Amino acid sequence: MTISVVANPPKPGTPEWRKIITASKVPAILGISRFQSQFSLWHEMHGDVDPEVKDPDRMQWGHIAESSLAAWWAYKNPEYLLNPRRGGTYEIAYSNDALPFANVATLDRRGYRSAAAPGERFHIVECKTAMTFDDWGRPGEPDSIPADYYSQVQFQMGVSGIHRASAVVLGPYGEPEIHDVVFRQDEFDAIVDRCVHWQASLEMGLAPQLDQSVSTYETVRGLHPDIDRDAVVQVDAAQAVNLLDRITGVDRAEAAARAAKIEAMELMGKARLLKCGDVKVADRRSKLGGKPYVQFDKKADLSEVAS
Repeated sequence: MTISVVANPPKPGTPEWRKIITASKVPAILGISRFQSQFSLWHEMHGDVDPEVKDPDRMQWGHIAESSLAAWWAYKNPEYLLNPRRGGTYEIAYSNDALPFANVATLDRRGYRSAAAPGERFHIVECKTAMTFDDWGRPGEPDSIPADYYSQVQFQMGVSGIHRASAVVLGPYGEPEIHDVVFRQDEFDAIVDRCVHWQASLEMGLAPQLDQSVSTYETVRGLHPDIDRDAVVQVDAAQAVNLLDRITGVDRAEAAARAAKIEAMELMGKARLLKCGDVKVADRRSKLGGKPYVQFDKKADLSEVAS
């Protein structure tokens, strides 16, 4: 097995990058990504659609945030030194030729401590930002890291051979949180197995099934950008009824949700909170001093509230 640092990894979006299984693609391959579906990634890697163009401002903010989050991790772990900037970047890319598919795992930063055993000198530092902590637990809790980020870091550890890692996340308030990740060989092996099947599906042209995600919807739109105004596709009556029922069902669901918000606002008056016993059902809030709106707590557990 040869693990190597890749001096000039393919840039995201390039034809070379499309063909490689990277750590950032692993969550979608596993079907657990919150941001991209299996269907969408498969068609990108198959060359059927172009990768989504990232917002340059958001990307730049991500790089700026990485520097501060890595510095925070180093502050909390003074026995480590962070890798220096090389070739215009702090990122370090690894590849492992023992895997039966082309692979790259790019680390945001890498910590180094000289006074450690050879296999324990390096530490992966993965930097994340979060609009909310709804998908995160507290540091030290089991499963504190969202599954998609967790699988990404497991792949990074397996490919690089660095079996110590932390995810540093900046949320909407307070100081960054540091979540340590323990390497699990069995989980990495399972990820590799799924990636092998994924690579085979690309070679055989077997695309994943459609799903209900926004990512898949946008990909299907991109697969057929042209409109043949003379073409007609026929469906039977049952399928036509099914399609129309689901669309009108969305309209009914949206109307019901709007009615629930109206009822809650009327009940609450000037109050901030709506509760059932000690359980928060909803709260009123405003943006920049605008008109208040109601936000329901979709995770409210009413199972133990007396009826």
